[in-house]
Amino acid sequence: MKALTGLTETQIEALMEAGYRTVDDLKSATADELTEAGLDADLARRLAKESLSFRRNEFSGKRARLLAVRNRHRKPRFKRDDYEKKKKLSRSWRKPRGLFNKMRRGFPDKGPVVQVGYGAPRAIRGCHPSGFEEVLVNSLDDLVDLSAEQAVRIGRTVGARKKQLILEQAFAKGLRVLNPGPKARVADQDDQAITPAGGNE
Repeated sequence: MKALTGLTETQIEALMEAGYRTVDDLKSATADELTEAGLDADLARRLAKESLSFRRNEFSGKRARLLAVRNRHRKPRFKRDDYEKKKKLSRSWRKPRGLFNKMRRGFPDKGPVVQVGYGAPRAIRGCHPSGFEEVLVNSLDDLVDLSAEQAVRIGRTVGARKKQLILEQAFAKGLRVLNPGPKARVADQDDQAITPAGGNE
């Protein structure tokens, strides 16, 4: 989205304050709403117009076809054999072992077994359900080489201040953010007044 490159840091912060945290939020935004958020009328019209094309043409024809194939594929949820019999066992998949194990031997009532045929097409294998390649980001430097077909997942150890900077930079580059989370604290937020304990004015 070329219009995003023309936004200043102040305009980006204004949009994020208005609730447009990621480029996904711009899909349903109108020019009037963007103008109320703090953009000039011309830039708001260009951004609203480009958001429509961004919504329609997210992937190439081949990639869109492969995503449709993966969505039609009814992949079962594989469960660990006899996980319900012992409290300490979780549902997470483990390969069934044992000479007389019924799941390993293919008894239908024991549930499906991981095997060839359930996998997604190789070109989109491991992609996020939205179709984007998921990239873990822990700093601003990780955003430099990302493309439009990649989506950002902010690391869980990233602090609130750095997360806000990553969100603003990803917004300016037109990148998807998978976990924007709750509204981050603005750096210049006014400090709240603290009343001394036991002191009555």
